[in-house]
Amino acid sequence: MKELVISKTNNKVLGAVLESGKLVEIFSEDYESIAGNIYLGRIEKIIKNLDGAFVNIGTGKNAFLRLREVSKSYLKNVLKAEELKEGMKILVQVKKDSTKMKGPQVTTRISLAGRYVVYFPANYAKGVSRRIPREEREKLLLFLSKVRERGEGIVVRTAAEGVAEEYMLEELENLREEWKRILNKFRRSRKPKVLREEPSVEEMILRDRLERETKKLYTNDKKLVERAKQLSKVYKSSLEIKVMDTDPFEELGLYKQMEEITKRIIHLKSGGFIVIDTTEAMTVIDVNTASNIKGKSHRDLILRTNLEAAVEIARQIRLRNIGGIIVVDFISMKDENDKKKVIEILRRETKKDRSKVDILGFTRLELLEMTRKRTTRSVESFLLATCPVCGGSGKVIAPPVVFSRIDSDVNRVPDAKEVRLRVHSMLSGYLNSEGVKKLEKKHRKKISVSFDWCDPESYDISYILKGGKKG
Repeated sequence: MKELVISKTNNKVLGAVLESGKLVEIFSEDYESIAGNIYLGRIEKIIKNLDGAFVNIGTGKNAFLRLREVSKSYLKNVLKAEELKEGMKILVQVKKDSTKMKGPQVTTRISLAGRYVVYFPANYAKGVSRRIPREEREKLLLFLSKVRERGEGIVVRTAAEGVAEEYMLEELENLREEWKRILNKFRRSRKPKVLREEPSVEEMILRDRLERETKKLYTNDKKLVERAKQLSKVYKSSLEIKVMDTDPFEELGLYKQMEEITKRIIHLKSGGFIVIDTTEAMTVIDVNTASNIKGKSHRDLILRTNLEAAVEIARQIRLRNIGGIIVVDFISMKDENDKKKVIEILRRETKKDRSKVDILGFTRLELLEMTRKRTTRSVESFLLATCPVCGGSGKVIAPPVVFSRIDSDVNRVPDAKEVRLRVHSMLSGYLNSEGVKKLEKKHRKKISVSFDWCDPESYDISYILKGGKKG
């Protein structure tokens, strides 16, 4: 059963999708995404060797535009030009948010997303979501051929399944009118600026995540109730709406489930576990049996663990919003049929994901390769902060190295009769009573230690001179 949760506390919006009570997607307003926004930009530099152009959209970092995406139809109908030139103004849409290292990616394939259709005003596109059953897809393709005008594109979304044509047509006309307003703003304006922003987080969650399969909506925002009822009427489905006085995330125990996102190791019910490591270039996932000993044979044990891991991996990449290249090191399987079963499970589970996932199969090294398309930042980027000590590496200087520095610093002031140390508890094995005695004997000084220092890579040291003065 699919459930939707929308929480609004202190003017912050948090949304989640649950499947069978488990958290599978999360959205937050804590980080401002500009993906989907439409801008008037100005071409700063065209670099043909990169097949791209850098565009000033007025947000700080220049955006990157791939030249091969610029169609003749767009040049003719939107820019009224034959080619792109440096210094000219350009209408673009952000398709990928900026990262620490790169600016946002933009495209000239402008799209306006409604609930039932996506409208491409300046580029040809025609299609129906593959999640809609084949019979109904054919009816919707016929509908498209009747309503599509020359030079424009329309794609029918999954949410259109079972919806009357009049609702889709009404939405399409509204999107056409909105495009005219955007184009007029573009023609009248000169400086880089945003021309159209995506709707509020609450509206986007309802628009994109409230589906036919959604049976319950939990929220503490009463303003959303009427809108949710309107959308459920279109589906002719019974949506149970539960309005809460308190934070639904707290009530449903979702904050506890969110802690999973911070963990590198995820334990499986069988006793096995998976390890998730994300780098700038790719995400690597390792599967282990650990204490799992259930199975008729060694082969059966491995297959069962890998199949369970495949289900959890599909959920984790969706929950964490992991994008790019993903490599999975499943427990080695010799039988090709077993590998096929694992791939089948992965394909079945990743179909639930709104982002496009391509499973490329096993390599010669028996690593499974897959890719996931992502337009917004990972959940970790707005839920977690970089550790001020390790700088994001997950590692700190080892206690023996820190202890060696302390050993050297103790004798830095020869006249000191006493040395006082404040250190991290990680050094307790080196600076226990026996360790302190050895240091005192070696340096002929009294040494006192307190384990109240917060940084495991450093320490605080003070010297008491013979006259009682601090050094």
